Amino acid sequence: MTITRRQAMQIGGIGIVGAFGLAVPLRSVDAKSASRLAPQNMPKPYQRTLMVPSVLPYLKTTRDADGHIRRHYRIKQQLGSANIVPGLSTPILGYNGTFPGPTISVDQGERISLMMDNVLPLLHPQWGYRLDTSTHLHGSASLPQFDGYANDVTGLGYCKDYEYPNFQPARTLWYHDHAVHNTAQSVYSGLAGQYHLHDDVERNLLPQGKFDVPLTVSDAMFAANGSLAYDDNTHSGLWGDVILVNGAPWPVMKVQRRIYRFRVLNASISRSYRFSLSTGDPVTMVATDGGLMPTAQQVSSWRHGSAERYEILIDFSKYPAGKRVELRNLSNDNNVDYDNTGRVMAFDVTGDAVDTSGPAARVMPTLLAASTTMSLTTSQSVKTRHMRVKRDGEIWTIGGMTWDEVVASGYRKVLANPDLDDVEIWEIENSSGGWFHPVHIHLVDFQILSRNGRAPFSYERGPKDVVYVGEGETVRLLMKFEHQRGRYMIHCHNLPHEDHDMMAQFSVGIDMNQPDPNHPVEAARPHPIPAETPETPETSGKEPTDAPSPATTESSAGSGSTGTTQPAEQPAPATTSQAAEPPAAEPAVQKDVLTITTARHRLNKDMTISGASTVAGAASAGASVTVYDVSPGRAATKLGTAAVNALGTWSLTAKPGPKQQVTSVKAESSRGGTATRTVDAR
Repeated sequence: MTITRRQAMQIGGIGIVGAFGLAVPLRSVDAKSASRLAPQNMPKPYQRTLMVPSVLPYLKTTRDADGHIRRHYRIKQQLGSANIVPGLSTPILGYNGTFPGPTISVDQGERISLMMDNVLPLLHPQWGYRLDTSTHLHGSASLPQFDGYANDVTGLGYCKDYEYPNFQPARTLWYHDHAVHNTAQSVYSGLAGQYHLHDDVERNLLPQGKFDVPLTVSDAMFAANGSLAYDDNTHSGLWGDVILVNGAPWPVMKVQRRIYRFRVLNASISRSYRFSLSTGDPVTMVATDGGLMPTAQQVSSWRHGSAERYEILIDFSKYPAGKRVELRNLSNDNNVDYDNTGRVMAFDVTGDAVDTSGPAARVMPTLLAASTTMSLTTSQSVKTRHMRVKRDGEIWTIGGMTWDEVVASGYRKVLANPDLDDVEIWEIENSSGGWFHPVHIHLVDFQILSRNGRAPFSYERGPKDVVYVGEGETVRLLMKFEHQRGRYMIHCHNLPHEDHDMMAQFSVGIDMNQPDPNHPVEAARPHPIPAETPETPETSGKEPTDAPSPATTESSAGSGSTGTTQPAEQPAPATTSQAAEPPAAEPAVQKDVLTITTARHRLNKDMTISGASTVAGAASAGASVTVYDVSPGRAATKLGTAAVNALGTWSLTAKPGPKQQVTSVKAESSRGGTATRTVDAR
């Protein structure tokens, strides 16, 4: 389908694409604008200074029994307000009230415990869906229960404790919401932030500190009052007319005449980019999603799909003071392009004294680092699997499967079931309809072997976890299923596609018919938000990220947190999050319907008992459930008490469980409901 610029301008406004129904894919549609802003409120390119998110301080440091250092962090998911369009404020959802969220920076081998509090409203203020959340640390080989599984959701007033191992090589990761069927709107609303994993190799090769700059690129469209507008064109994708970098429209960064490192994350929910410099000079590509490439690559432009991360070096020493170098977007098929979406940001070269401290200040590195992923060979593969990404009616599918089928199967249905440490080749074919699909495979890094039988692009010759599967393309990927056992997701990272319903799962090294100690939904349930501890956040003890700090944001009234912003080349002060008080218990005035859905205990192993509590058929938080061991032949014994969360579910775990084998349990709620169940002792 081809739409001329004149036709698009005649249609005008939000719904340009929708007017054509999207029965077939787009072909680089051009239009004037999508936002409904008055002319005086429409942002103009290169009027704002690039800001860089502050680095999140950890609350305390402990040491695990095996000697590993553990850092403890806490973040609040809450409403905020951003200064994006002139003269108006934009309501957002933010980690600690900011967009992007604060950067988490850790060293290899430091384990992380992150308390993620949900103090968002029960319903999205604009679009009305429930603001239950699931946080995915994208690029981390986390256990399944900490991976942000789509149905592992945390409701209002509850906290999920995430644990991240950080044993992988240095890389740029990012954390974002992953709640089932609402990921697109929640990420678009602001729930995204970068996470940097460092190691000695990377620290000795690439620029650090203020010369190591995160660039989170996204796009948006705005209503007349400055709020975010949303139109996903019958679930095909959302393409905004305002390009944001670290939450600011088309910003400018002042740079010294030396080499800088930029961590470029495409956080747009649908838009892909084809980045290039206005000078025509190449950039030096040094890292992909999974970290350092074997060798640096010179590229004049690169295709960048949603969720991909590319680390590039730009040498500004070749330009005279006063020179402006623009980062531009040449775009790709199946985008909707507007007047200024060809621009991204600008760099103004200064005549300031040049700081040449640290690695790669003047000389570009060439040889970088080997990795397990890039050392794999096809001869190691034990199986080749083939899957298609396509649209079936109004539903997007991957490998012929949808996420609703996974849920209906009790989370048992899988696309693939490799054993731990198996090496496989996966072929992903996009020959149905022509839309492009950035496909993300959780847990693993992979090597791109080919596109339509040809070698991958030079900038893709590093470890990846997202692959751009373009129109009419078939890609071959080589990967090793290492590190963890359990269930993991594969999905399209055009997030309206994921939500409707292009997501499936695979299993690694487990029998789906046996109890799973790392069940992604049941193994680590959310709990009521605890009271805030009096601990003072510690500094990281690392070289500070002085890099240029997020789009100017302010928390909404009464939210209890303030966004922090700093211009380029200024250190950002640390901020702390504050926990909300747990929800007040409801009076036990109405008897509920109490059920026990899971009851498991193996002698000398963990015990898990979970269930649901409903009042008049609806979930209702605030009650508590006390569980008793009522095994025949001995007196009843209290096992513990659990709170009912905002989803109407509850869970009680013990690590390890009782010394006596529990064979039967009884649950009693504070509202008067009771339930009994035989315990699975296998």
